[in-house]
Amino acid sequence: MRTLLAVHAHPDDETLTTGGTLARYSAAGVRTIVVTCTLGDLGEVPPSLRAREPDVAALRDRELDAAIRTLGVARVVKLGYGDSGMAGEPANERSGSFARADLQTAAARIVELFEAERPSVLLAYDETGGYGHPDHVKAHQVALAAYHTAPSRIRPARLFFVRFPRTWAARFVESLRAAGIDAPPSAAAGADAGPDVTQIGVPDEVVTARVDVSGFIGLKRAALECHASQMPPEHFLMRMPPALASQLWHDEYYSLETAIQHDTNVADDLFAGLDD
Repeated sequence: MRTLLAVHAHPDDETLTTGGTLARYSAAGVRTIVVTCTLGDLGEVPPSLRAREPDVAALRDRELDAAIRTLGVARVVKLGYGDSGMAGEPANERSGSFARADLQTAAARIVELFEAERPSVLLAYDETGGYGHPDHVKAHQVALAAYHTAPSRIRPARLFFVRFPRTWAARFVESLRAAGIDAPPSAAAGADAGPDVTQIGVPDEVVTARVDVSGFIGLKRAALECHASQMPPEHFLMRMPPALASQLWHDEYYSLETAIQHDTNVADDLFAGLDD
């Protein structure tokens, strides 16, 4: 069986950055697995939801399970580290935070999954984590350490980094603002990275894989709705008109990190050639 494993930082990240890809491959019969590294316990929650459920970690755990079911993902593995908060916050140094976790210990848990599940494709963030969040950066480091320390017999055949091509990321913001939606410069990542971040993304040529997920935008939107504590109706992503969402979420972007890409088929299928 084809197996894809995606390493993510918080509950909702699986949908924000790879939701269409997970839904597409799940529907095609690929065994899809999501690793969520943190509890997301520092996420801001609307007062109405917090009044019903003061335990943010428990709330986000239930939301994650609902989103995973919506996307058709076969398995979710929760590492259970504490949220580290945004860059420069005191929470970065709190006991139990993912930012302070031992790298090799965390990576070993991913290697155990390689042994048990034998994924042929591994999805991870790039070195920026998309927009600089400490937990995203640490998730990149952990996934990369797992990939490089795993014995060759269980190491995934392909490692892809999630990428935000700069032109697309800028168009994402411009399109939302043109629709009357107040969007931060980091809108393409689904988050507000703060006033110090004026642009996210990599040069367009870094992207080597563009996965067409146009048939799964509805599922991606439904999975985001499961994360109601982070994606309330007033969130800039949830205010996107369906037609605009169809344009901006048509593709999800990656770069192949395990070999020079000679086979152009990899550009639209992460598994292309692996069965040959």
